[in-house]
Amino acid sequence: MIEQIKMALRNIRKRKKRAALTMLGVFIGIAAVVALISLGQGLQYTINQQFEKVGADKIIVQAKEAAGFTGQSAPGKMTERELTVTERAPAIKQTAGVLYRAIQVQFNRVQRTLFIASVPETQREATLATAVNLWEADQGRLLTHKDSDKIVIGYNIANKKTFGKNARVGDTFLISNQKFKVVGTLKRTGDPGLDNGLVMPEQNMRDILNESDAYSMIFAQTEQGVNPDEVAERIERLIRRDRHQDEGKEDFMVQTSTELIESFNKVFNIVQIVFIGIAAISLLVGGIGIMNTMYTSVLERTREIGVMKAIGAQNKDILITFLVESALLGLTGGSIGILIGAGISKSVELIVNNSFGPGTLLAIYPVQLIFGVLIFAILIGAISGILPAKRAASLKPVEALRYE
Repeated sequence: MIEQIKMALRNIRKRKKRAALTMLGVFIGIAAVVALISLGQGLQYTINQQFEKVGADKIIVQAKEAAGFTGQSAPGKMTERELTVTERAPAIKQTAGVLYRAIQVQFNRVQRTLFIASVPETQREATLATAVNLWEADQGRLLTHKDSDKIVIGYNIANKKTFGKNARVGDTFLISNQKFKVVGTLKRTGDPGLDNGLVMPEQNMRDILNESDAYSMIFAQTEQGVNPDEVAERIERLIRRDRHQDEGKEDFMVQTSTELIESFNKVFNIVQIVFIGIAAISLLVGGIGIMNTMYTSVLERTREIGVMKAIGAQNKDILITFLVESALLGLTGGSIGILIGAGISKSVELIVNNSFGPGTLLAIYPVQLIFGVLIFAILIGAISGILPAKRAASLKPVEALRYE
């Protein structure tokens, strides 16, 4: 086997340009796979970390249609009635209702439509809403349940000149002809809506929207030691009964934070598989390229094969020689692809983090990813070389020696 490897390396070195072109399809495919999976794994890890911060004991109730951004007349909308029903469910520690809307905002003589979230009017509700939304003050302070005509602005508004200049604590924004003073800025959350949005007191938001009792989402926290999934089922039954709806025909949904992350992971895994499938086309092209190169190599080395057989080389020796050569082409192409893919994903990570702030995206390179794609590249090479290797092994010595 060592002799076959040495011979394969010599043949590859003799035909460097051809080998490089042959490996092109392999390392493009491998680079795409490595870049997509490493970025996908990193994004998945970051989002999972955010959900872990929210906590497994949180439950979210919202309308099925429009995922919480329902208007006053939309079916399935949440109201104070649903908040009360949720609060009365067994094993519920506390609840909170929050409004999310897109509202026009003016600052520095520039108008923008921003995503706005409300802070509830009681301390317990405000604490829960802050915890679920992962609001943390970067400068100044967060809103409390006692605030009025005050706002907290998102990270990008304070740092990315969303309104032509960075807003600061103490600045005034005009919302629906009403002045609001900035009392704090939020740390970057990674959510573009919130990073480019703001938070205001619930009553102010209701006055602007003319919403009397509607909510976009209802948050609930379970007591310690209970199963959130079971509590979520109870809440669903209670609201369904209160709304006189049949099971399976609800216009609302009740999800735990664990269910949300599972749903996200399922969707994300499907997206990753689709992208990897597209990238695999390059690997198929690379495999065909290796096969074509190996057939050409068999023709060029027909006399050499004849000499090898004449001095005692068996069919299996010829077969192994060509298989090793094709596998080495796959291995080399795979190795280059891994380096290129890692470089691409690292570059994307740096660009995204520079644009949106540190920690937004992380490229992850699991050991199983590196070894997996490397083995896959070797297999692509070896499989592509099977037919040319069989042809080389089946050549008769006399005919091979006569070949011109």
